[in-house]
Amino acid sequence: MNILWFTTRNLVDLCSTTLTALGEGLVSLGHQVTIINSDEEGSHSNFSWIHASLDAQAIRGRKGHVLGKKMGRWLNDLEPHRETVAIVDWRIASSLSPILKRKAVPWVLMDRSPPADRGILAKLQWPVWKKAWSLVKSRQAHSGCVVSPSHGQFVHSRVGVPETNMIEIPAGVDVSLFKPGTYKGILSLIYHGRLDGHRGVLSLPMLHEKLRQNNVHSKLILIGEGDAFEGLERMAGGRDDIEVLSTLPQEELAEKLSQSHIGLLPMPETKVWSLASPLKRSEYAASGLLIFGIDHLGHRLKGKNQPEWIHLVKQEDFHFDGVEWIQSLTQKKINSLSQNSRKYAVDELNWSGSIEALEQACTSCLT
Repeated sequence: MNILWFTTRNLVDLCSTTLTALGEGLVSLGHQVTIINSDEEGSHSNFSWIHASLDAQAIRGRKGHVLGKKMGRWLNDLEPHRETVAIVDWRIASSLSPILKRKAVPWVLMDRSPPADRGILAKLQWPVWKKAWSLVKSRQAHSGCVVSPSHGQFVHSRVGVPETNMIEIPAGVDVSLFKPGTYKGILSLIYHGRLDGHRGVLSLPMLHEKLRQNNVHSKLILIGEGDAFEGLERMAGGRDDIEVLSTLPQEELAEKLSQSHIGLLPMPETKVWSLASPLKRSEYAASGLLIFGIDHLGHRLKGKNQPEWIHLVKQEDFHFDGVEWIQSLTQKKINSLSQNSRKYAVDELNWSGSIEALEQACTSCLT
């Protein structure tokens, strides 16, 4: 099978792990995969897929439109062979759908997250998202990929797409890259991802301060970029117990996680975060971290009962309950729960199931 993956994601994105894991997984199953995006030519040379580089310089909020037009021209010049299938990100689906139909290329919609921006950008993106899923509803796309059951239920309620037309592809983790270390120093709390105010990250220095006031010595590590980055840097103010870093390469990030104890999930219970399947949760677990965060569907693991190593609380109790729970942890308890979180990641959170589900979605387009 020849798979064309049209994506607005780039290798430098925080979510590029999904692209690389699924892309390499499809290649390992014997398929030819071509990634079409705006990364520089040659930047994918270390991967086993084919890369088509399209320059798409545009202001934030316009990139999907500009890239979709360029992808359309690229596709127009292509003569796909009979067993070609496309995977298309929702941001560019409406631009490519007519051309894919004309070229007789069946396709599946890829939705890793509904619009996560705020303000005017969100107002511009939601109609694009809804139109993309309407293409699945009208069967112009063969099916659509969601990250969680709640994500699928949301699509059904907002657009009316039958859940039988959706494939669940949750975020996984590379358990050979993210793994526990042997760090035994001061208690270390870590968050990595977008450092945007609406993701709850500004509550993390307050949690750290309340721990200090209750005689719990800890270090807070925040990794990423976003509108709260400079404010967080100022809060750190040269202190050695708060570290604020820009986005790190995967290998360096994995090392930082392996030297930590508790991974933080501060994203509030809003529409977007309640539908998510956060990569960081899987990477925390694979690194043997305990997890503390806000209790909602996007943060919970499958199943009614959550394992002891993941502690989720109501948003209004985040600081009080966080201090109380962390105070209760002994080194022996941390070591035991760390082993359990790592085992869960190895058994339940590897990428194999998601790779097989995506392959099946593509294969079913040709039957």
